[in-house]
Amino acid sequence: MDFKNLFRKIFNDSQESLTPQTIIDTFNSQFDSPLNTEWHKTDQIYEAIFYKNELEHIAVYHESGKYVCLKINLQLESIPDNIYQAIKPYGEVMNAIKINYSDSQNFEIIVRNQNLIRYSLLLNAQGEILDKKDV
Repeated sequence: MDFKNLFRKIFNDSQESLTPQTIIDTFNSQFDSPLNTEWHKTDQIYEAIFYKNELEHIAVYHESGKYVCLKINLQLESIPDNIYQAIKPYGEVMNAIKINYSDSQNFEIIVRNQNLIRYSLLLNAQGEILDKKDV
């Protein structure tokens, strides 16, 4: 018997059963055929982590049921050129996440400089850096 998958299934099923049905219904109406959906709750936020088109997605909902955003882990070669040019001076790109809000789009990029110090850069869709912090 595969206990790892058994425990994962039990845990994930219990997490989903704790997610309000209205949030699950909203999620199901927004996303067609998501793969391997896992639900997580932190404070007042519910997250549905799933795969679509071979990319990890995270749909975020407020406990009120309101959709907050969709985060998509990007392949590094799919970073838009204007975003890449804006982050290039900061060092090597380690990770890229596109964040889709209902009315805007941001990018969260993890870069590592020549001293191996990692930074998180938050950019808007035009490539303007909105925030920079150590990771």
